[in-house]
Amino acid sequence: MADLVRGEASESDEELQDKHKIFAAEVSGEASEDDDEDIYEQHQSSSKLNSTASIYRNNLLQRKLIENNIAIWRSLAAFTRSFVLNASKQLVTTDQMLIKSQVNLQSAHTSLQQAQRNAQELQSRVAAVMTSSFLPHINTQKAS
Repeated sequence: MADLVRGEASESDEELQDKHKIFAAEVSGEASEDDDEDIYEQHQSSSKLNSTASIYRNNLLQRKLIENNIAIWRSLAAFTRSFVLNASKQLVTTDQMLIKSQVNLQSAHTSLQQAQRNAQELQSRVAAVMTSSFLPHINTQKAS
């Protein structure tokens, strides 16, 4: 039966076999397998001993994956924590520098206001001195 009709199951010999394949990534440090034997392949018709061994191998794979995931999570959490701590330290340092700058600017502003008041007072005193007569008016009449 080479023709396939949509909606109907095909009846080829390959598809009638009860074979399920599970594909997973290789984990470094795991024992090597023969090329003929795929540890991810499970046969429903195989004996209970083979399915138990296959489940154990998959559990070993799952344990390795979980261990690697935990290691990745821990390293990512440590990286994030160190990044946030460094950034917060820099922000605190920057904040302290800004506060010092603000205090210095306030001090400079107060000093400039005082200098402005002193300059205005000096200007008014100079104006008062310039408008007054230094020498009294002397009448000089010619004696005859």
